[in-house]
Amino acid sequence: MPVSAAPRFSPAEAEHYAQSLFGVAAEASELPSERDQNFALSSARGERFVLKIARAGEQRAVLEFENAALSHLRRRAVTLDVPRIVPSLREAQIATIRDATGIEYYLRLVTWIDGELWVKVAPHAAQLLASLGRAVAELDEALADFTHPMSRVSRWDLRQVDHALRYRELLSGEERRIVDCLRSSWGGLRWEALRTSVIHGDANDYNVLVRHGRVVGLIDFGDMVHSPTVGDLGIALAYAMIGTRDPLAVAASVTAAYHERYALQPPEIEALFPLVLVRLVMSVCYSAYDARAVPENAYRQVTSPHAWELLGRLSEIPLARARSAIRDACGGTARVLAARRRFFGGNLSLSYDEPLHIVRGSMQYLFDASGRRYLDAYNNVPHVGHCHPRVVEAACRQMRRLNTNTRYLSELATGYAERLVATLPGALKVCFFVNSGSEANELALRLARVYSGRQDLIVLEGAYHGNTTTLVDISPYKHEGPAGEGTPSWVHVAPLPDIYRGEYRGSGAEVGEKYAESVVRLIADLRAGGAGLAGFMAESWPSVGGQLELPPGYLRRVYAAVRAAGGVCIADEVQTAYGRLGSHFYGFEAYGVVPDIVALGKPIGNGHPLGAVVTTAEIAAAFDNGMEFFSTFGGNTVSCAIGHAVLDVVGEEQLQAHALEVGEYLTAGLRALRERRPLIGDVRGSGLFLGVELVRDRRTLTPATESTAKVINRLRSDGVLIGSEGAFHNVLKIRPPMPFNRQDADLLLQTLERAFELE
Repeated sequence: MPVSAAPRFSPAEAEHYAQSLFGVAAEASELPSERDQNFALSSARGERFVLKIARAGEQRAVLEFENAALSHLRRRAVTLDVPRIVPSLREAQIATIRDATGIEYYLRLVTWIDGELWVKVAPHAAQLLASLGRAVAELDEALADFTHPMSRVSRWDLRQVDHALRYRELLSGEERRIVDCLRSSWGGLRWEALRTSVIHGDANDYNVLVRHGRVVGLIDFGDMVHSPTVGDLGIALAYAMIGTRDPLAVAASVTAAYHERYALQPPEIEALFPLVLVRLVMSVCYSAYDARAVPENAYRQVTSPHAWELLGRLSEIPLARARSAIRDACGGTARVLAARRRFFGGNLSLSYDEPLHIVRGSMQYLFDASGRRYLDAYNNVPHVGHCHPRVVEAACRQMRRLNTNTRYLSELATGYAERLVATLPGALKVCFFVNSGSEANELALRLARVYSGRQDLIVLEGAYHGNTTTLVDISPYKHEGPAGEGTPSWVHVAPLPDIYRGEYRGSGAEVGEKYAESVVRLIADLRAGGAGLAGFMAESWPSVGGQLELPPGYLRRVYAAVRAAGGVCIADEVQTAYGRLGSHFYGFEAYGVVPDIVALGKPIGNGHPLGAVVTTAEIAAAFDNGMEFFSTFGGNTVSCAIGHAVLDVVGEEQLQAHALEVGEYLTAGLRALRERRPLIGDVRGSGLFLGVELVRDRRTLTPATESTAKVINRLRSDGVLIGSEGAFHNVLKIRPPMPFNRQDADLLLQTLERAFELE
């Protein structure tokens, strides 16, 4: 296969031709190129261009074909930046020049496209991958109706793969083995079933331009060809997957965005992954030939080592699995997202800039529609692990037998209540079963009001206790936030005892005393105004407030003051129950206090809707005032069977001790990371309930809110899931399922380190 030598003009000659032929006075610098010669031009007025000198012997019709396509894209007003042809002083789009030996070359001037090359951008976040899919889709859609009399056979047309395989013998033995292993993947391709159109044909990592985290431009239209349309996406995927940890996940992200913009047909979906392999194989085969034919042009070999590394990994992925991931991306994720937008309320939020389509869970891991695994480092609802087999079996076994309510006698229900109260101290001996933490907190408030005969409640600043109307009223996080109606007259908000950024800071007992005094003053003001106190409700370890530990002595003093005023003390343990702290089974135990009412939710059902309120016999007796309490599903037999299984697993797998050991290991790693990363202001918590607060300045404690969001989304791109909390959404919350282990902690620390490197 003959390879024409590239032109060999100097920058000075390029400057001369730009001035004499196009009237552009500019400095020239040579750009890397495969077979032509390109120069970047910068004028004194700040204008930038690219002078393109085609190789000797190039057909003029080929360049006219390229120019016509660029003009077509301008008429279609694509949002993607593509080069614009600058006419010469003679109003021609193609000029002719000769070198010193008389050889003729065609020359063109095009506008410069600002942006960073894809190959230089890292990491390739989900938002960036999606923008690549949309960009290629927009281009293909715009070119779908483009026609031109120039129709050529290009060596890069994916249908020419057999032509490329002529150079198989130039490969090493291991390289030939990989290629031969993959050949069957495209052997059955039905080329005739694929739509064809003019495509860019080379959306590689040196031709895709990025600005502000998204693809904005595409350059080098010199490999355009009339070919299967889906090939453009396949080529883009081949290069986007290079150097990534999970190439299938990358393919799914790009494909889903492409499909949403320009829908793929079923045969194209089936052909896409084989076409990725075709492009990569063609690339390495042609590179092997070019290395012999033009060894002086290193640019021709720039991708080859990376392509071989990717081919080796892809050769280990079954074709059926890869096709399934692509099908899910097209028919699953995009469809589900569209359906959600159509049928769900707009204020039901999704996590991450690029939403996850999760289809399976196992212990501390989640799996998306492409089969990619994520380490779940913040979902504390599946307390003993996603789909723990012991819990799943208990649910299935009881569901096959009976599922009914508490109006019938059930040893499952009474036995579960007996086991539950056995985990609690003091006089906390009477259970009420409900379906969620919100219902538990709602019922706890009812109990407090009936027992005390009063309405007013004290809560903490930034608190969140649930989603019912009454709980929004007592949750400053909600009623003082967007669309909130402010604090009701019967709700009294005490300062959040935040020893890192609050009014009083430090770890001494005097700090707890000062914060407690604010509650004492609230109680005094209530009394002075003639109102009484129903109670005080707080998370034992405020979660939404920023994963906080209360200061020493605070709860002891507050509980005493509340009880002296005739109120009751309610501990919201929805986040921290069942050994998450490692040091204690319940959060309040860490402070040496016993509440009057405990509200339980998330962890006790491991994701099943199960909640409970446990209180004293005295308070329960006051609630038994003639009005029946009944929850249709609260305490149903299936829920109780699950509750038993969760307690079994927590005890038998020693998850509390495990949380303590792994939590101490992870905390030490986070604190070491803090020493290296000024963005980390504070590391706090206990066991597997940890918070990492990010600040711009450790002296002023300026919240690093934007950086927090970026870190979370970068972690998501690297397969680790965490969330954020705090008044400024600048606290990384780490509350994984309890099976989370040291190896998972190492992965989290490593991915955090990489994320911080980019800030």
